[in-house]
Amino acid sequence: MFSIANVNEKAVIAMESRDHFKNGVSPKDQMSRRFFVVIVLLLFCTLTVSSQTKTITVVPDNARIWLNGSEVAVGTYVIKFNNKTDFVMLKFYAPGYYVKTIKLFKTDPRKTISYNLQIDEAEANSIGGEAALNANRWVNITVKSKLDEDAAWKRLMATVTEYFDQIETRDKGAGWIKTSWITRDFGGVVQVRTMLEIKADFSGDGLGYRARLVSEIKWSGENSEGWQKYDRILKKYENVINDIQTRLGSGE
Repeated sequence: MFSIANVNEKAVIAMESRDHFKNGVSPKDQMSRRFFVVIVLLLFCTLTVSSQTKTITVVPDNARIWLNGSEVAVGTYVIKFNNKTDFVMLKFYAPGYYVKTIKLFKTDPRKTISYNLQIDEAEANSIGGEAALNANRWVNITVKSKLDEDAAWKRLMATVTEYFDQIETRDKGAGWIKTSWITRDFGGVVQVRTMLEIKADFSGDGLGYRARLVSEIKWSGENSEGWQKYDRILKKYENVINDIQTRLGSGE
């Protein structure tokens, strides 16, 4: 079989034969030196092959793994670098954890590399799915017939201020309430901000309002794309719309 070790061994033998005649090196010394060189070459070849193969593991072990944009495995994956590839782009994701993106170079000396994903604190402290249907949508609130406008407004304001300390707009005549944003930071990775807006609804015969809980998220660092709609509601505000409906009347 042709190999780097064979070629180099022949070169060493030729060189040693020449040195033998010129310097009087004994055959025993030639064999010792040749054996040493071959061992070094074999070790070099082994290390070169090993450095081009890396085993990737991710915690938690149900994390999905993407290689250069394509999903390739779950939990663990073996990367084999070729001569034309200097690095690869890895992405990891598991439910309840932040996405992690890594640029892995072939020259990294590690043969086995483990990555730990960070828990998504924003998700852990919020609700989603069916429970968050009121996020970023207007909800109609019909006021009980026994409540006049003054009584309804007082109940409305009392409920809103239980959740929001600062009111940006308060106009009883126009039936409009808008709170200031309340922003919560989660470990410097993401921020979630929440705002409540209420306005009078003049489409029906009786007194009514429309309420909307606005939820937005912003990623920090290189992932930042500014504030975006967040389809989840922080647990602190999950009952605000329901409380307004209960205290003023029925909702639909």
